[in-house]
Amino acid sequence: METQDNNALLLEVFSAVFEEFAFMFVEAEPDLDSGDTRYCPCLQAEISFESRDKKGFLEAVAPAEVCAELAENILGTEQDELPEQAEEQALTELLNVSCGYLLAERFGTEEVFDLSIPQTRPVGEQEWSALVEDDSHVCLRVDESPLLARFVLQQ
Repeated sequence: METQDNNALLLEVFSAVFEEFAFMFVEAEPDLDSGDTRYCPCLQAEISFESRDKKGFLEAVAPAEVCAELAENILGTEQDELPEQAEEQALTELLNVSCGYLLAERFGTEEVFDLSIPQTRPVGEQEWSALVEDDSHVCLRVDESPLLARFVLQQ
């Protein structure tokens, strides 16, 4: 049951943040095919959080193409005018905002969390396929492209 609640919360959070922050729309994608690697190369971003009695992390994996569109929308510019590493920076900023929103929704606004600096790395075809098959990720669709998200609360 908690996984379903987390997945619903991830959909709610990413929908709100993408729409308000980047003018992009998110919906659930229950039928993502792990063999479909046409979206690669991808980027993975991860941010960890910790309070007095809770810790964990939030991660998102998205096609580099989606990250470029995200950067364009955030910066209000065309792709050929994007600064170097804009795709990575856009994904990490979106993850940072999403993590704050998610923690407030899940635990309220009274608890104080320390957030790490989000980290990004590239994801290739084989790893993308493995992540799609991994049941710990929720599959979402951002303007016709997939996005994988995972919220992990560690004990």
